[in-house]
Amino acid sequence: MSVSIKSLEKSYSKTKILKGIDLEIDKGEFFVLLGFSGSGKTTLLRCIAGLEKVDSGKIIIDGVDVTNLEPSKRGVSMVFQNYVLYPHKTVYENLLLPVEDKKDAKKKIEEISKALGIHELLDRMPSQLSGGQQQRVALARALIKNPRVLLMDEPLSNLDAPQRISARRFIKELQRKENITTIYVTHDQIEAMALADRIAVMKDGKILQIGKPEEIYNDPINEFVGSFIGDPPMSIINGNFMKIDKKIGIRADDVVIGDGELEGEVVDVEFINGKYLVHIKFNGSELRGYYYKRINEGEKIKFEIKKYRVF
Repeated sequence: MSVSIKSLEKSYSKTKILKGIDLEIDKGEFFVLLGFSGSGKTTLLRCIAGLEKVDSGKIIIDGVDVTNLEPSKRGVSMVFQNYVLYPHKTVYENLLLPVEDKKDAKKKIEEISKALGIHELLDRMPSQLSGGQQQRVALARALIKNPRVLLMDEPLSNLDAPQRISARRFIKELQRKENITTIYVTHDQIEAMALADRIAVMKDGKILQIGKPEEIYNDPINEFVGSFIGDPPMSIINGNFMKIDKKIGIRADDVVIGDGELEGEVVDVEFINGKYLVHIKFNGSELRGYYYKRINEGEKIKFEIKKYRVF
């Protein structure tokens, strides 16, 4: 189902949290709201779910204005960062609750529980589970419902790295298979880039940029987006050495170390994924580039810049 947000505003007391949000999310799209804590992304998700009343604006799901409808009438399912399970029911019973067609329940529960690594926990009570296990159960319970719109608020935050990768893959595969419109909140830009069809980067209650992951990575709209997106993030330095009276953004992949007319001082070296990430002090700032061998801190090094973005 498509989701349309029009001029949405929300305040708590006198503090404005959402400042005129406009979004158009397509049917079957995996859409990620990305931003630091306090950017307004979770509040926006809760407004869509009906858990928060909006001050002004509209929320339209599949052409129907649901702004003032109760959560149960919106056809959405939400996975919270702080998972909530029924403590007096087993994992299996928790997963069974949202299933409307009980005759297919066992098959669906087995499929999703195996994919999320909780199949051997079905007979346990929530109190017997670790935090990560509880979060996977909460995730499975939302997915098993086959909702019209799936809302996810930092659903993988309590999982360790291998579990996050496998859960991420399963979420995306299920979302594609069932064509579920999904709105996913995260502060983790790597997670956002891995999952999203499109990303909305949020800051201070506003949307700064919307685009496909590669669009936001290659053509950030401003310094904040450029320095937020990417691992490592884009280096932002003064462009006066190139006779540019503005700041420029440079990706580490676009810094060629070992040759060129520019020279800087090595201030740090990190070994990451088989390559050396070199931090270079240059022109009163710091930029980063990859090199094939370790360099000592304090060394002078030549380099050139292949590509940059002017802000």
